[in-house]
Amino acid sequence: MATTSYLQELAGGMVAAAAFEDDDAAVAAVTLLRESGVHEQDISVIARDRRRAELVAGDRAWLPGKGWTGLMVRLQKLMNGGLPKDVTRRYAKALRSGQVVVVAAAGDQPPDTIAALMGQARGTLVDMWWQQPTLLFAPPELAGPF
Repeated sequence: MATTSYLQELAGGMVAAAAFEDDDAAVAAVTLLRESGVHEQDISVIARDRRRAELVAGDRAWLPGKGWTGLMVRLQKLMNGGLPKDVTRRYAKALRSGQVVVVAAAGDQPPDTIAALMGQARGTLVDMWWQQPTLLFAPPELAGPF
């Protein structure tokens, strides 16, 4: 009997996100999330400059598109930078202004708990929504949320 479901992989799941003015606040948010039990593969760090996102994420979080392969992935990265419309609609202005956005999939924790942790780390524009399967997180074969 199977002990896991393919539903999240096909349907998506709840996420919470926030924008951070500086790298220290974003790192604090990622650290809080990890300490509260959110898996590395369930946290994604987004910045206008990918190198900056890599520095904030370190080995504590994921980057959009990391670990994904194939033609559709390449096309999606070309068309919208690999970011889903829900993220760009909510955070395009923050990203353009130089803020760092942290997105976390609500797997073992309620999304409002994740949102509260981000607010505690000085996050702004804190929001929660249902996210369709996306390249934001680790691919399913690497234990990503969906």
